[in-house]
Amino acid sequence: MEKLAPLLVGAHAGSAIIAGHYAGLWATLHEYPEQKWTIPELCEKAGCKERWVREWVGVLASAGVLKLEEGMIVSCDKDVVEALLPTSELLHFFTSLEFMADKEPQIGACFKKDGPLGVGYSDYPNFQDWMAEWSHCRNTNQNFPEGYMKMVEGGVHDALEKGIEVLEPGCGRGRHVMKVAQRYPNSKFTSFDIDSEALELNKVDTEKLGITNIDFVWGDFCNMKPEWANKFDYVMIFDCMHDLPHPAEAMKGLKGVLKDNGIVTMLDIDTSSDMVNQTKNPISAVLYNISLHHCMSVSLSSGGVGLGACWGVELAQKMLGEAGWEEGEVRVITKDIPNHAVYVMTKGNGLM
Repeated sequence: MEKLAPLLVGAHAGSAIIAGHYAGLWATLHEYPEQKWTIPELCEKAGCKERWVREWVGVLASAGVLKLEEGMIVSCDKDVVEALLPTSELLHFFTSLEFMADKEPQIGACFKKDGPLGVGYSDYPNFQDWMAEWSHCRNTNQNFPEGYMKMVEGGVHDALEKGIEVLEPGCGRGRHVMKVAQRYPNSKFTSFDIDSEALELNKVDTEKLGITNIDFVWGDFCNMKPEWANKFDYVMIFDCMHDLPHPAEAMKGLKGVLKDNGIVTMLDIDTSSDMVNQTKNPISAVLYNISLHHCMSVSLSSGGVGLGACWGVELAQKMLGEAGWEEGEVRVITKDIPNHAVYVMTKGNGLM
């Protein structure tokens, strides 16, 4: 019980943290940093009902997230509040619990030898929106896209400025490609996904934003279209390789869609393939749990290998080598983007 009690408290506190986000309470606390409040005062500023906020304070004061003093005076440390704003990736790791919480019976059934292979994409209707919000938060904090394109080097930024053909597999809700297309209007982008609904929503969004240099099409990363052979100067991949049913096939297809001189960049989670080593970092529990409930599950559900979010840099490099990328053609950038690794694969002379 000594080990389990803090985990139980944390699980329930996490749920209340999410509720506070949607109620606008963290935004109110941030507007008045380190102020001490009576509950009626906080409710007045946040536009909330007193009875609900009182119970919410009870949860988070018990967990040590909020401070509650005699006279029912509530406060919160500034750094805690800032970590729970939409601009913080930490908040989005909390909100990931939303698309997982009601899946426990289905996930549990998949463990059994006679159970389902996995829980599929269609069972996660909120995942694309969550991923889009997380991506937007990370990109804003990292000066994306220009900062990213300059970081990966290889002439990507300059080539995009002049105008090149770009492919984005697994575009989801299109948050990456829309930003890149807006920043580099001389380039032409083809973005594809297996989620037809997301693609239609992306088309509506680009029309509203006046973006005319993206073509959203249905496509399977593990089975590239023949007409894409030797067509693209640059392929950009964000957070999707480990979700695929057959990532080895996708990696093999990358060289085929590149022109004789081109570059691929692949952003993914920065972990070690050595689970014993990786689990020494407690935050890995979050990554493994998101993978258990989504990344690994959606891959297995379609008869895939179930690579999972924590496949690791070592395995990624090994698989790229097996897919035909020579050691001298692959660079790995870590540390520049928190919790992420960027793999840069160069064909021929690249874009220099």
